[in-house]
Amino acid sequence: MMMQPNTTRETVGLLCKSILIRLENRKAVAFSADLRAEIQKEVMELVGPLILTEQDLRERAFESIGMKAVEVDDTASSENERFRAARASVRRTFGDDVLHGLYFQKTLKHIAERIVSYLMNSKKIEDVFEPDETLELMIVDVIRKFRPQDMH
Repeated sequence: MMMQPNTTRETVGLLCKSILIRLENRKAVAFSADLRAEIQKEVMELVGPLILTEQDLRERAFESIGMKAVEVDDTASSENERFRAARASVRRTFGDDVLHGLYFQKTLKHIAERIVSYLMNSKKIEDVFEPDETLELMIVDVIRKFRPQDMH
């Protein structure tokens, strides 16, 4: 089994930043550089809840066995085995919707559609130069190629 990167909420933020940078570099959208951080934050707030990280899965696994993270280190190996089993159970609920240590609650197309809708409706975006379908494909491509370990 391939080891997933240890992803966090910061990783999701880096993904959102990568999407905006790619769209901007490809001249698909235009916005003021002064608003870049604010736009990134809004995109993160929009899609962040739809993407879970390794950190989120760890917390859910702890919740499912009624433990806190510090307790796992202080308990017998059977407790650690319970945690590993709970974590594996939580992971299985995502099926094939796992990519680079990110666990998608919705399809990549759905996430791309939400971002495109934001871009089309936000007063912070000066102009959009590509049709919706092209933007969606670009966003899905960025998500598929995103490598958290390359962003640090």
